[in-house]
Amino acid sequence: MKGTVALPFSCLIWQAAKQCLGWPKHKRAAMNKSLSFLLLLLGAPLIPGAALAQAASPAVYSSTQRDQDETTSRHMVETVLKTSYTDNEQYVRWKQAICPHVSGLAPAAALVIERRVRAVATQVGAPVDPSTACVPNISIIATTDPQASLLSIAKTSPYLVLGGDQQSTVRYPVQAWYATWKTNYKGVKTIDIPDRISGTTQTYTPSNLSRLGTGRKPEMATVTVLADTKALIGMTLGELADYMALLTLTQTAQYGACQPVETIANLMVPACPAANKPHKLSHADIALLTALYEVADEQEQLQKSRIIGGMRRSLEKQFGKD
Repeated sequence: MKGTVALPFSCLIWQAAKQCLGWPKHKRAAMNKSLSFLLLLLGAPLIPGAALAQAASPAVYSSTQRDQDETTSRHMVETVLKTSYTDNEQYVRWKQAICPHVSGLAPAAALVIERRVRAVATQVGAPVDPSTACVPNISIIATTDPQASLLSIAKTSPYLVLGGDQQSTVRYPVQAWYATWKTNYKGVKTIDIPDRISGTTQTYTPSNLSRLGTGRKPEMATVTVLADTKALIGMTLGELADYMALLTLTQTAQYGACQPVETIANLMVPACPAANKPHKLSHADIALLTALYEVADEQEQLQKSRIIGGMRRSLEKQFGKD
């Protein structure tokens, strides 16, 4: 008949079923069973117009993947992180709230980097000063002459760049200098300088009778980053901000080598393959930072093993996610 719209057979059945709503309860139940059986025979969905949901198979975290993540975790903890200048059993992290400040770039670009460093710190559990008027303890300086800038800082504020075993020489296009503290079990805080440099020999007594105790805990005091503006050409703000986050939230072991895993630490290493140079913090980077800030704040020699284990577990949580 002209103007009549042909409906699928299954839809006609459902329309007929609606007319049965006034039937007694036992008759409606019988009709529902008959319609459901008929629709299954016809291959029609039980709800007109809706497709049957296909449940995605969950990714399986195999023992092989676990071993691979364990290897990755151990390698990154041992090569990306650097231990305290005076205690090779303890790793340095922020305990006071961070306050990043960027200079030498356009104000808008500086703000993007500062906000990203704060956001990553919050994500991984590092303390963050919420005030925009805070006193900076992370200084990121873009300069056309990093070596001259370094010598100027060393002359006016030597404690910022000459702590530990650091040298007043620029070796990389983007390089960080760390000033750190060490606190003994009595709560006495001093500058973290190796005995061979300070010329003193100090004896540290563990706070308990365990031989696993080190008797001291390190912490970050300040970070100063010098970035050669020529090296920043062609980089996106996102890449630079994530690289700065890794460089300032950890005391990194900077030696210009390519890591055999996907990590933002490879960003400034020309020889690294593209597959290992992500444009943002990788799963491994986030896992490393998270494990560093989740580990118990104890004066113990087991800290390294705990960070490795924590990173491996973090990678497992991220497994199968984009």
